[in-house]
Amino acid sequence: MINSIGAPNLVYNTASAAPIAAPETKTTEFSYNAQDQLVMSPRTAQVDDVTIDKRGGMSTPRTKMTDSLAPNEDGKFVYDQKTQPKQFATAHTFATVNNTLKMFETAYGSKIPWAFRRDQMGVNPDKGDMMNAYYSRGDGSVNFFHAMDNVTNELIYSGTSGEVVSHEVGHAMLDGLHPEYLQGWSPDPRGFHEHFADMTGFMMATQDEDTCNLVAQETGGDMHKPNSLALTGEELGVAIGHNSGSPRNCIRDANNKFKWVDPKTLPDRAPSDQLCTEMHSWSRVYTGAMYDAFSDMVNRNMGEGQTCAEAIKSCGQEFIELYAATLKESPRGDFSYKQMANCMLKVDREQFGGRNQEFLLKGFQGRDIIPQGLTMMEDTDYGAKNVRPMTVTLGDDCGMFSGAKIETLVDADKMFASEADSQEAKDAQAHVKKLIQAGRILYTEPNQAVTTKDLFDKDGVPYDGVVRWVDGNMTIERNTIIN
Repeated sequence: MINSIGAPNLVYNTASAAPIAAPETKTTEFSYNAQDQLVMSPRTAQVDDVTIDKRGGMSTPRTKMTDSLAPNEDGKFVYDQKTQPKQFATAHTFATVNNTLKMFETAYGSKIPWAFRRDQMGVNPDKGDMMNAYYSRGDGSVNFFHAMDNVTNELIYSGTSGEVVSHEVGHAMLDGLHPEYLQGWSPDPRGFHEHFADMTGFMMATQDEDTCNLVAQETGGDMHKPNSLALTGEELGVAIGHNSGSPRNCIRDANNKFKWVDPKTLPDRAPSDQLCTEMHSWSRVYTGAMYDAFSDMVNRNMGEGQTCAEAIKSCGQEFIELYAATLKESPRGDFSYKQMANCMLKVDREQFGGRNQEFLLKGFQGRDIIPQGLTMMEDTDYGAKNVRPMTVTLGDDCGMFSGAKIETLVDADKMFASEADSQEAKDAQAHVKKLIQAGRILYTEPNQAVTTKDLFDKDGVPYDGVVRWVDGNMTIERNTIIN
């Protein structure tokens, strides 16, 4: 690195006053797969601004890997997935995290702040034995694991799927831009969190030529045929199905048929073929609407002369830009899917010339997120732009949690005759009570030390909330671990 007068940029050790050259950053080649080995063979990807220390530790200005990794003789971090699975997983995870972040920050136009308020996010490529992956605000990291597939007897690394890794980065990015989305109690903000994470993996995959060519062969341009782009995390999903005894071919399918219904009428848990308010399940409504819009956009671009593969990539780039712009204008605090959809339509009109209005509106109305017959200009409800906290006390019908305080964010511009009797307070109480009844709130004793491990249930699923004691008073906080 050269400074403004042409001399090497040096860092001085104040103890000895001896000049030490600053660590060299460079563009480096890593193993990479936009899908996973069940779908296609891996290839490689370049990562910019990589710093490698003498012990094999790697970092960029935005991320820091917890594991070390030795390069090949040619200085590259490219490994055979069959014979060097752990090295492959480590290299692949680091590359995918950084390139996903680069993809979205380029469209966003600036660095995305981390919600944990540190410069670098931790990257844990293999944190232990668990069939899982998650983002943790408290730890400031994205975390991946390994586990044995009980049917194939293969060791599966969650960090070897490009879609799974990008998914967790999506959580981290959205938490940085809208930390309040993980702190509300209604289903829609967390459902949107899962939707955006899935779409981050989806958008990243659309920019991979191998994926675009594969999906073009699978669909012939009819994106509603089963295809690898619509399916998220095939290898991990199959392994989870094997170990749980419930066969599946992926983690989630964007090409689904789920429609919006009042979430108050839904259970908190349900079989995977049914809808419930659990965030992964509920996310499929919004994802399905956006996938329908994407499918129509691909058809339009093919009609304009693009090949199917070219249309998938170009529409994917349009999605990246649309989501980046929407998150600058999206509602704060609590919101409904309808409000987020209205915001996305508004952004498309005002910033992209309304190029995708027809397809977005059709997608949202087809899933009943926006009522049928309503035109794109008739609804101006975009959710709150300014929010403030409201403290709510749970009633006496919540067992050991009775009397606990919860906090929800409400529109700062709204006036309440009595906050305790407001609809917002009643809704928050109802949502938390539902989670209590489903066993989704972790109870703790005063002065009990709570570790990251405690925040997961016996099945490895993060609790939705956890009891904290503040000045002797019980409060229930949202769990900011999300997978």
